[in-house]
Amino acid sequence: MHIVMVSPEQFPLPGSGSVEICMLAIARELSVHHQITIISKLTPQLPPETSINDHLVIKRVPALSRKDYAVEVIKCIQTLDHVDLIQVDNRPRCMAKIKQAYPDKLVALFLHSLTFVPKSTSISSMLQRADLIIANSRSLKRRIISRFSLPSDRIITIPLGVDVLRFRPLTMEEKQIHMERYGISRDRFNVLFVGRVIPQKGIPVILRALHRIQPSIKTRLIIAGKSKNAAYPARLKQLAKTLRIELLFLGEIQHEQIHQLYSLADCIVCPSQKHEAFGLVNVEALASGIPVIASKNGGIREIIEDGHDGFLVTHYKNPLGFANRLARLAKHPELAQSMGANGREKALLHYTWQATASRLEATYQHLTGNEG
Repeated sequence: MHIVMVSPEQFPLPGSGSVEICMLAIARELSVHHQITIISKLTPQLPPETSINDHLVIKRVPALSRKDYAVEVIKCIQTLDHVDLIQVDNRPRCMAKIKQAYPDKLVALFLHSLTFVPKSTSISSMLQRADLIIANSRSLKRRIISRFSLPSDRIITIPLGVDVLRFRPLTMEEKQIHMERYGISRDRFNVLFVGRVIPQKGIPVILRALHRIQPSIKTRLIIAGKSKNAAYPARLKQLAKTLRIELLFLGEIQHEQIHQLYSLADCIVCPSQKHEAFGLVNVEALASGIPVIASKNGGIREIIEDGHDGFLVTHYKNPLGFANRLARLAKHPELAQSMGANGREKALLHYTWQATASRLEATYQHLTGNEG
């Protein structure tokens, strides 16, 4: 098959755009057996075309706005040979315009979240035009159906994956190298947060949870992520100072290096305060062999099994639930080790990019009639 994948942004996105990370990982796997063309936005820093391998190419088109981008994508598709299917990620408007331009082409919409998909009759009408909608979790699928009154048989669920060769338990020698690099020591119980530094992610809840278990347990919160402005991180630093929590703020770490941090932590926290469609950080933690303490929220509930490879906190707006579970892991390192091993096993069985791509391939082969 020749599959065209339309990126919502420039590709690759500077830093750690999770949608773009997923697209490239899936495209690499699909390109083993299929021709893949990724279309993205042209920027001064990137060439008009990049060949990843013999069967995977990124084409970049000029665009000053989202409206221009859709027009240029449509023009680009016209130059391609034998396109079997077009996959648009996270942009219903762009998908609808492509389907309008190519009504005879199969067009799928891969939704990673509803962040850019507001509830409206116009969006609902656009979603109806997709030949298929892919959601990354059952929770997201339910939300799409509820918000836009779509029939469930138009939407399938395909969970995302992780590079299990890169995200893995580290040797003691590897840990020592990376600990020195990031300025992390083993003198405290290290708690890691990876993600966007925004209020919805719930970092203050973790700071207050850590305050509850001190001074009997010495802790350190490590934050790796970017913020749109300096004001919110400054407030977090002030809160940590007030609560006497040791805070290591690393800022944004490139995704190519982020795996180095996971195995330096004693646990990963994902205290999301709003619906989390999937939460890539959770499967990255599982693959790294580190237990997760997360909000019982959205698609996270489909990844983390409470008491097996981590803990799910039902009342996640209250620091107490996180505090109790943090203290339990800190006091029982053998439990943390067992949970980490269970998580690694689960990632290898269910959350590889090969598994994600295989499910997507089977779906597209069925849709295009290219089975067998």
